[in-house]
Amino acid sequence: MSQLIAIYARVSTEEQAKHGFSIPAQIRDCQERIGNRQALVFADEGVSGETLQRPALEELRRKIQGGEIDTVYCLDPDRLSRKLLHQLLLTEEWESRGVRLNFVNGEYSKTPEGNLFYALRGAISEFEKAKITERMCRGRREKARQGRVLRDFQIYGYDFDRQQEQLIINPREAEVVNKIYHWMIDPPPDIRGIAGIARRLTEQNVPTKRGAKRWHRQVVRQMLSNRTYIGEFYQNKWDTSNQRVRLRPREEWILIPCPAIIDSEIFKQVQQILSSLSVNSRS
Repeated sequence: MSQLIAIYARVSTEEQAKHGFSIPAQIRDCQERIGNRQALVFADEGVSGETLQRPALEELRRKIQGGEIDTVYCLDPDRLSRKLLHQLLLTEEWESRGVRLNFVNGEYSKTPEGNLFYALRGAISEFEKAKITERMCRGRREKARQGRVLRDFQIYGYDFDRQQEQLIINPREAEVVNKIYHWMIDPPPDIRGIAGIARRLTEQNVPTKRGAKRWHRQVVRQMLSNRTYIGEFYQNKWDTSNQRVRLRPREEWILIPCPAIIDSEIFKQVQQILSSLSVNSRS
């Protein structure tokens, strides 16, 4: 179905009597902006701008909902409605369906009313976005409190069971995790530190979680300090709002118990080794 341009015009009996507004004049001004392109005209004559229950406006909204209109021209927002809330409601409704709304009176945006209109549009848009984000975050937190893992976090040693929404052990990867921890505690003669472990895994053609052939020392270090391996998986740990990532306060973290791969005593020994390496690197 081909989509059309629409012109919407409105005048109340009072406006016509006091100010000489006319439907033909509004249509003419809109048509001048449109040029030679054909347009459907929707006109409410003698109808107050205080209500949205207007025959022509309701017909225009039905056609927009049906996907028949892709662009609307109107003299200025006052013709849509005398109420700012209604103006905002209509523009939000139409733009959500991909319909472009054009006001012929280009100077409207420079008036106090125009400035307020566009400022409120932006503010309400941001409010709606923030409200949706908060609703989604609240839903994710509630799922986490129920002990459900929100998504596949790609943790080496585990697979994500989507039906149960839980982490389950990947036996092949879990064996590698155990090797890494034991190499850290009791390294073979040819493996020195975290870099040596990463090099050995690369030489043995062990793929990373994402299928890469090369292991980086930072990936190994993160695995050596990941408490998930002792059965403590935390959600709601990172705040990714405002286009940045920061660690939330510890009391906001949500613990999700999961099957352990590493014994807690082995994990503790490794943390002591990592701590001593950090001290030595600073000295």
